[in-house]
Amino acid sequence: MLSWSLNTQTIIDNEEHLTASLDERIRSARKLADKGILVGFHFHPIVVYKDYLAEYKVVVNRLLDTFTPDEVVLISMGTLTFIKPVIKKLRERELKTKILQMPFEDINGKKSYPIETKKEMFKTLYESFSPWHHKVYFYLCMEAHSLWKDIFGYEYSSNNQMEEFMKMSYMEKIKSL
Repeated sequence: MLSWSLNTQTIIDNEEHLTASLDERIRSARKLADKGILVGFHFHPIVVYKDYLAEYKVVVNRLLDTFTPDEVVLISMGTLTFIKPVIKKLRERELKTKILQMPFEDINGKKSYPIETKKEMFKTLYESFSPWHHKVYFYLCMEAHSLWKDIFGYEYSSNNQMEEFMKMSYMEKIKSL
């Protein structure tokens, strides 16, 4: 199983310098899926900007049109999250980025988007993947456990339980090959 980090082309062009385009990432995943290799996709970090949800929905629709749920093992979602020393390093490096202009809020000792923003973004993306619900393993990557119930309608009692369910989901896909 191989997985790709996906973002909108806007973020790739403006923040992910010297990386593969969205088209290149999706084409490479399609080539491997054609050879029977399971694929996964990480929407991490999801970045807020003008019309970002509409652009992320375009990416979701491309995946829905390009892959079947039997070919996809996982979809993970997460946001930008920083610890203070990383923010300081980014500012010291004077990188060409607008990432540090995001509306930081203290969440579990880290700087990230407000919880309401996270709920909106995750719920929108998850709902956009509705044809794949119960066929692909979806999870929140490095996000507060309190978000799971609002986004997916269920929550795990522990991180260990989540990992066990994830492994079971992966193994079911692998065995079906």
